Amino acid sequence: MRAAFAALVLLGACASPQPQELPAPPLPQRAGVDPVVAARAEGVSFLAHGEAPAFELRFYEDRITLKLASGQLQSFARPEPRYPRWNGSIHETSNSTHRLIVSIRDDRPCPETPGQNVVEVMFDAQELRGCGREI
Repeated sequence: MRAAFAALVLLGACASPQPQELPAPPLPQRAGVDPVVAARAEGVSFLAHGEAPAFELRFYEDRITLKLASGQLQSFARPEPRYPRWNGSIHETSNSTHRLIVSIRDDRPCPETPGQNVVEVMFDAQELRGCGREI
């Protein structure tokens, strides 16, 4: 009787399929709602944002993108930075219709966001101020 029961248990174990572990999804899907992780997955190396007027600035390996509150998205070639006397960098570039100057002030911590530095943006004649950091 015990032998028959043991045989049934072994037969049942062999017949049932073993659950397989699903592979991890690619990084953008795993990024979830964390904007920093999602930006890293897209290849962003520096991320800045500002209020009044709102903007978002992203540095990629080969380009800089600027998204304004109006929804306008501008893309610029990423130049070699200039290093002024103060601690930080200046990135000056233009596309076919607009000019962009970004000053990253490593010597000025951002008062609104701890761990970030002041970022001054000149988009054509419009001055924008915000906070940013390398990611």
